[in-house]
Amino acid sequence: MRYFCIRNHHILNIMKRNLILMAALLLTSTLLTSCFKDRPDTSKQGLYVGIIGFNKNLTTRTLEILNDNTKDDMKKFINDLAKENGSILYHAVNTALDNIESVSPPKDLVNVTIITFTDGQDNGSYDWNENYNSGPEYLTAISNRIRSLSIGDEQVPISAFSIGLKGADVIDEDSFRQTLAKLSSDGQHNVFLLDNMSQMEGIFDNIAQDLHHQCSSWVVTLKISAPEPGSRIRFTFDDVTSAEESQLYIEGVYNTDNNESVFNVTTYYGMRDCGSEIYPETDQDRLKILTFNNLLTNNGEPVSAENTKLWTKVNDNWYPNSEFNQGNNSEANEELKSAMIMMVLDCSSSLGDDFQSMKNSARQFIEALNGSTQM
Repeated sequence: MRYFCIRNHHILNIMKRNLILMAALLLTSTLLTSCFKDRPDTSKQGLYVGIIGFNKNLTTRTLEILNDNTKDDMKKFINDLAKENGSILYHAVNTALDNIESVSPPKDLVNVTIITFTDGQDNGSYDWNENYNSGPEYLTAISNRIRSLSIGDEQVPISAFSIGLKGADVIDEDSFRQTLAKLSSDGQHNVFLLDNMSQMEGIFDNIAQDLHHQCSSWVVTLKISAPEPGSRIRFTFDDVTSAEESQLYIEGVYNTDNNESVFNVTTYYGMRDCGSEIYPETDQDRLKILTFNNLLTNNGEPVSAENTKLWTKVNDNWYPNSEFNQGNNSEANEELKSAMIMMVLDCSSSLGDDFQSMKNSARQFIEALNGSTQM
């Protein structure tokens, strides 16, 4: 009987240990599932926006794709930001960099931007990060990180903008300017010192337009039957009746090499260079598709494809290709690539009445960014 009791007691201990182990595994699995669930999906093409409000604490919204469904939530997050004392400016910017570096960026990422707004100097950030013993040490580390960090397969550098409004607590204006410069990626061109808050919306608009310019590409595709190798051809994009009178054209020689076609461009007339060698794809009808990325005029305007004509040179004379159809064989579209942007917004009580104006400008910036993603 004694052996039976000891045996049962031993079995019960094993069962208890197994139950504890199972509970621990279940808890770990739940935590991991929650962790992965909360991690933002940044693998899809698009514009991703994150927001950090700072005073004595941080209020953070991690990177999320911006579209009509998320736009209002982002604006509400900005609207709900509250004023409090304190200004852990450096820690906020460093956290923004952490947010950017922690995600897996989309494959077509072309731009990574941080925009920081503040009305004063940092107050106690070093106390939030055990790696630094003073504010200047923390600021230097952030400045170096901004200028050295690159993101994604294409190693996209950080474009950091700093916007400052000199608040009542700013005593040393030169020091304030130096701080703004160190929080930017370009101390000469990416720093804006406001005279009043009404200027902020204009700066946000300019940044949104610049971001759209960097992320968009005007793509012109032309479909042609394969010319004989060595043929000199010209595409005209203005409404002309002869190739010679065109002021907007692409000219080159169509060649083949080891069964691979290539259009060797010799002239971009009236437009910017898009590359000297264009390798066409072949569609199901055996037509050759020539793609010109970011085809712009010398003035930076998109090149329209609606008047496109194809000409072939024979015995020093240009002849139109009557089978080239403007509607079916030429097309122009704007293509957008991915970007990530973090907004770092001062929510310290020193802003006073300007706090609401700052939030209004930030919400309008979200609207402008969303508008720029519509194709």
